[in-house]
Amino acid sequence: MRKYIFAAICLFFGAAAGAQELKEYMTDPLGVSLSLEGSNLDVSVDLNIEELLVKNNTLVTLTPVLINGEDSTSLSTVGFYGRRRWFWYQRNENRVPDAFKEFSVREKDIPQTWSWKESLPFEEWMNGSTLALRRQVYGCCNEVRYEDMVDLGHFVQYIPKFIFITPEYETVKSRHVEGRAYVDFPLSKTVIYPDYRDNQREIGKILASIDTLKRDSDIEIKSLSIKGFASPEGPYDNNTRLAKGRTEALKTYVSNLYSFSDNFITTSFESENWEGLREFVASSSVPHKAEILDIIDHSQRDPDTKEWLIKSRYPEDYAFIYKSCYAGLRRSDYFIDYTIRNYTDVDEIESVFFKSPGKLSLYELFTLSSKYEPGSPEFEKVFDVAVTLYPDNEIANINAAGSALKAGRLAKAEEYLLKAGDSAHTDYLWAILKWLSGDRYAALRFFEKAQEAGIPEAGDAIDKINASSR
Repeated sequence: MRKYIFAAICLFFGAAAGAQELKEYMTDPLGVSLSLEGSNLDVSVDLNIEELLVKNNTLVTLTPVLINGEDSTSLSTVGFYGRRRWFWYQRNENRVPDAFKEFSVREKDIPQTWSWKESLPFEEWMNGSTLALRRQVYGCCNEVRYEDMVDLGHFVQYIPKFIFITPEYETVKSRHVEGRAYVDFPLSKTVIYPDYRDNQREIGKILASIDTLKRDSDIEIKSLSIKGFASPEGPYDNNTRLAKGRTEALKTYVSNLYSFSDNFITTSFESENWEGLREFVASSSVPHKAEILDIIDHSQRDPDTKEWLIKSRYPEDYAFIYKSCYAGLRRSDYFIDYTIRNYTDVDEIESVFFKSPGKLSLYELFTLSSKYEPGSPEFEKVFDVAVTLYPDNEIANINAAGSALKAGRLAKAEEYLLKAGDSAHTDYLWAILKWLSGDRYAALRFFEKAQEAGIPEAGDAIDKINASSR
């Protein structure tokens, strides 16, 4: 994984900063670094402890701590034991506090240096935090006799402001579901027999789609359209009769099962499914594929002539195509148009989100995001779901990219940005991505482009980045 180094790490080394200066427990930082490895903050501390004095009955613990206001997190604790304290703990292991069990070193074995190298999941509060060394000296009965905090460094990384776009409000949430059914008819017949071959399952596809929508009180079905297709064998006029008649038969069958209005179901038909035939031939490996495609694509020939040419010139290819493909060309495509009611209460939106997120508009998902702390797992999930539901929507990809950047998921952010189109907001997020990736010059180019297009935050970012390099 590529390593992303924070733009500025200001290290300030000093003596003890507390009420007591523990001069006999001197420590001297040799090196401190903080860097971002993907979404983890790597902390490295090298400490000179050769002057650390640990008396006979004393325990000294050292713990690096990252602090920012009320937020903090600790690295591992190392305990250095005086001779008497060491042997006492050896005999009374059950009385050793858990905090002292990470690393234990006897006084005579204290090395000249001690190092910490740990990786912490990066959280937003860590930006601007202080890395300090907590030193504690314990006497008898595990009583803390002295304690202080020594500043090791201040962790500063300029992170540009993240901006999100409010999607357009949908007054009417119109949606549709579509599917394909292969209803079988006896030769040259246009009458539906529900028990004929696999008709129960195929007609059931349409009925199941309708029933699922009807059961949802938030949904109102508006219309159902059915388009029927016949295959190319035989006279074109007869195929027209079959395609039209079979589609009307399916409409009548479905209508009789529901109390739909007269105009609720609309139908259309295609006499011969040449488009489907072409797709099959193009993806096949028949020996005369190029020649057959040329016949299909010849717009001057009537359908009956095309079918006769393929059948007569390439009989073996035709036999394979007929057996493998023609039954699948006889089908009924259906489209159900429906509307979903709008949700305005954020708690109701949250409930729908966990049960049926597909019922939410982009605007409603954006409304839900306001309930969560930016950068939190819940906040990220909303935008990840939004872009899953609306994968080709540029605003969905822009907001998902911003959420991923805020969480430090740079690779995922780039994936979203590649589908986010070309806009000032997209340029602004590309700039943040480049900045967090350590490419200062590319970041400035994108920030300048976004600024020229009217993003005021881009100008502030340019000023901050330039100031950080002086």
